Amino acid sequence: MRLLALLLLWLAVSTFWDRYWTAAPAAGAIAADGSFDIPVHIRLQESWVLNLDFQAGQLPLDEFARRTASWKHPPAPSDAGITLQWQLLDADNQQVAANRSVLHQASSWRSDTVSSQISLPQLNPGRYRLVGQLGALPSTTLGMQPGIAIRAANSKAWRSWQIDVAWWTSLINSLLIWPLTIALMLALPAHALWRRR
Repeated sequence: MRLLALLLLWLAVSTFWDRYWTAAPAAGAIAADGSFDIPVHIRLQESWVLNLDFQAGQLPLDEFARRTASWKHPPAPSDAGITLQWQLLDADNQQVAANRSVLHQASSWRSDTVSSQISLPQLNPGRYRLVGQLGALPSTTLGMQPGIAIRAANSKAWRSWQIDVAWWTSLINSLLIWPLTIALMLALPAHALWRRR
């Protein structure tokens, strides 16, 4: 029982460690008027990007895919794009970074989300606020849910030792801790039944 308790404690701590250090520093919805004011928590000295996300929202996935198909290819010269104006403020409300970007196409996409990325400058770990305004949206976005987020520029190329620890503990958990935990959970009831006999 003690060994099982230790294994479960290890799994809980390693899961918390992984989720804490790999969590997106900021993510939130954009209001109906296009404004946003989102808290940001930079935990690691990594490269970060600002993502403008459009999720399927109320749309069926096939309709969402049809409407966003043109976003995945270079736009026609007449395409006005979507204007995103933002600024990043530190804990004293001093501006750390700001920009006004016109986004014409998606940088990445999944079945229910398309995203456009804007590179951010190097940021020191700490707490910030991301505030800004999204310009008028084209009619094709009706029914979609726009959101804003700060994510790792390359989630497969972290540089921080905290992520190395998370990666190694995840590997150890998969190969050793989880199989051993499951084996113990199955063995303990069997042992208890055998002792009753």
